[in-house]
Amino acid sequence: MPTSNDMRKVLDIQDKNIVFEEDCVEYGQFKGKKCKFIKGRLTYIPQECMKCHTPNEQYTIYCNGTQTSRITLPMSGIHPTYLLLKKQRFMCKECEATFTAKTPLLKENCFISNHVKAQILDKSSMAQSIKDISSQTGVSSATTQRVINEQAKNYKPHYFWLPKHLSFDEFKYANSTMAFEYIDAEKGTIIDILPSRDSRTIKDHFLSRYSLKARKKVETITVDMNAGYVNFIPILFPNAKIIIDRFHIVQLINRSLNRTRITVMNQFHTSNGEDMKKYRRLKRFWKKILKKESELSYTTYTYYALFGLRLESAIVDELLGYNTVLKETYEVYQTILKALEENDYDELVKILEKDYPLISKPMKTSLKTLKKHTKHIKNTVTYKYSNGKIEGINNKIKVLNRVAYGYRNFVNYKNRILLHFNMKPAAIKQNEKTLFIAA
Repeated sequence: MPTSNDMRKVLDIQDKNIVFEEDCVEYGQFKGKKCKFIKGRLTYIPQECMKCHTPNEQYTIYCNGTQTSRITLPMSGIHPTYLLLKKQRFMCKECEATFTAKTPLLKENCFISNHVKAQILDKSSMAQSIKDISSQTGVSSATTQRVINEQAKNYKPHYFWLPKHLSFDEFKYANSTMAFEYIDAEKGTIIDILPSRDSRTIKDHFLSRYSLKARKKVETITVDMNAGYVNFIPILFPNAKIIIDRFHIVQLINRSLNRTRITVMNQFHTSNGEDMKKYRRLKRFWKKILKKESELSYTTYTYYALFGLRLESAIVDELLGYNTVLKETYEVYQTILKALEENDYDELVKILEKDYPLISKPMKTSLKTLKKHTKHIKNTVTYKYSNGKIEGINNKIKVLNRVAYGYRNFVNYKNRILLHFNMKPAAIKQNEKTLFIAA
């Protein structure tokens, strides 16, 4: 029937047992909205009874009326779309049981088509709130979350083995509560997320779920300078080497130098013209002070506000000339950056062991912190691993949290995160072995 074939193509329905008559589309009201209703009929000759499995021979099974179901379809045009499917009912002479015709369009006892569920999952891979997804697919927010939770079971982690290289980090999700996550440092795949980052929760998780044999196979763990992680990692992972993330080392001394600059700025009397000029210059060109010396321009003259035509390096020199503490702190900052860039551990140790009476208090505190982690910083310059991938994941997680205006339920948030990162095209195309198996 041409009408049935065309309608099936338009609605992406593969089941040929669903047929449509002419003029099967009409408009009506449902839940206060103008909707599109499409009338269809589902019928076929069953091969056997679905209750007693008696073969349908000699008209053992006969038709026994119909049952109409309102099935939610993906939105067609600008209106919510529903399929009013008249399903054939059957009765078995042997067991006198009745049953209804079934279709792969949707699951049994469900009135939301698989197409809508697929649409929900597809939109979940993008940074959209549950409310927005439910509005676009024509279902409730509760249904949207239920579909996400059901699909997230397929990404349930197994606890039989761990990758050789791990990354640890945390993120905020509700009322300043910090959740803990760990990922494969090589592939960047999320292994699991815990509702708390406290040592007890993390230790209980690894001790109760992973065998000692699995934990012994972990070779490196990349972390920030969180003392809690450094303390319990040797207990949980006897053979793992702790790598302090390179970015956090740079960030630590970067902030110390920046605080020093602000302190120097605040010492100027802005009522004085000369001091006001220095204040404005330090405030405007703060990025140049934080820049690596090797990246400064030493040959090209450029016009700069408050300076005129100058070399970039000359501007930095003049800014540092305003204060001895700032200059000494800057020099320590640059030597650490250079040692890290060249992966020169011995030079880094010399810098940390040396006494600097003229540097600022924030930088002294930072050097003291780095000195405490000297043993682990050796692994930083030895291995290539960093927390770059997990920090990138955290940025996307924060976007999900922001567009949803926060999550109160941790399980829902975790499921959304797992689905978001595993339903992306890049994740779907990965045919290699992952840490996830079907539940």
